[in-house]
Amino acid sequence: MSGQPVAVVTGASSGIGAALAERLAKDGFRLAIGARRGDMLSQVAERLRAMGAEVLDLPLDVRDVRSVRDFVGAAEERFGRVDLLVANAGVGGGGHLAELEDQEIAAMVETNLLGVVRAARAALPGMLARGSGQIVVIASVAGAIPLPGLALYSATKSALIALCEGLRREVGHRGVAVSVVLPGFIATEMTKQQGISLRMPPPSIVANAVARLWRTRRRLVVVPGFYRVLIALARAMPRAVDWVARRIDI
Repeated sequence: MSGQPVAVVTGASSGIGAALAERLAKDGFRLAIGARRGDMLSQVAERLRAMGAEVLDLPLDVRDVRSVRDFVGAAEERFGRVDLLVANAGVGGGGHLAELEDQEIAAMVETNLLGVVRAARAALPGMLARGSGQIVVIASVAGAIPLPGLALYSATKSALIALCEGLRREVGHRGVAVSVVLPGFIATEMTKQQGISLRMPPPSIVANAVARLWRTRRRLVVVPGFYRVLIALARAMPRAVDWVARRIDI
């Protein structure tokens, strides 16, 4: 069996997921990548193979339990193990909670929260059996600073922060590291669709943070780093955040 580490990346067809796959390929990982948009995923896989990476690309819908199990199972069968799971698949979307349709609510919870739970549950048995492995979950600064128009999205990302903290305490002493990454606004297809006009860093900033986590195994990382200050201020001065929030409605 090859000594190269094996990474599984969900939501890898574009944006942060594609950047993650490319950075991990540069770092010598063998990769299993999955996403719903198979045509775009195939293009990512071809770029990775052109870089010399060994890649397994498969359709993946994290809203479907069987799809997630089959995807992780195929990665384990192909490569013998999964060393790193990066649970990145997620959907954005704003809107006041009272105006959202039931299907929109269900899709966001199924993808952003339950999709991560399913991926972790699929990868954990093998990691725990070996006594080694790492799970990295891509959440959001919105999980720490919820804003109007993003209440449901923020709730799913806040739940991921709690999930990772609890899971880290469950499995950390058994050799499995658990980390959560909180990106701020990043220049992706998602932020473009939301019409956000801020100057934003590229997805590679998140990919580089995950690559560092493979070495440091820190429990929480915020990128870009200046959002750490905003999170601290939001916790220290919630009324000030309320005042600002009334003037920002995504």
